Amino acid sequence: MDKKVFIGIGSNIGHSYKNCMIAIKRISSDKRAGLKSISSFYSTSPVSDIKQDDFINCAVEIDWQGTPLELLRFLGDIESTMGRVRGEANGPRIIDLDILLYGDGVIEGEPLTVPHKELHRRRFAIVPCIEIDPGLIHPVLKKPLCDFLSEIPSDQHVTKLEGIGFADEGDL
Repeated sequence: MDKKVFIGIGSNIGHSYKNCMIAIKRISSDKRAGLKSISSFYSTSPVSDIKQDDFINCAVEIDWQGTPLELLRFLGDIESTMGRVRGEANGPRIIDLDILLYGDGVIEGEPLTVPHKELHRRRFAIVPCIEIDPGLIHPVLKKPLCDFLSEIPSDQHVTKLEGIGFADEGDL
């Protein structure tokens, strides 16, 4: 199985951009995670009926030298140390780290489903991934990720944030 992994990163509590930057640094500091690429940062509308602030989202591509469950635990540990409290589903969060794709692998079950079960319905997840790799194919639905964009409701707003990126870390 190809271990080229795409991780979705998002935050809408506190300094969201800084939270995403901290998460990227923590992911890339682990010897099992070879950071390959970081997408732009995007301001995105919540996909929820819960009243909350917009998110900052991005994605990273890594080469992971471990199992999918080890990656899930690793990302969960990062979320916990950053103060993530699992409460209301789709509610506000200080950090959210999701395994979107694990190469062309398909994993179905608890505690992990890959590709992420909502990937093809979430503009905020697809757009950063296809910025990194426009040719990504959904391993279950066998369609290019970019093809799903026209099927997603237009109320899912995703706006590229100009002028910020991984090199802009002065506030860390």
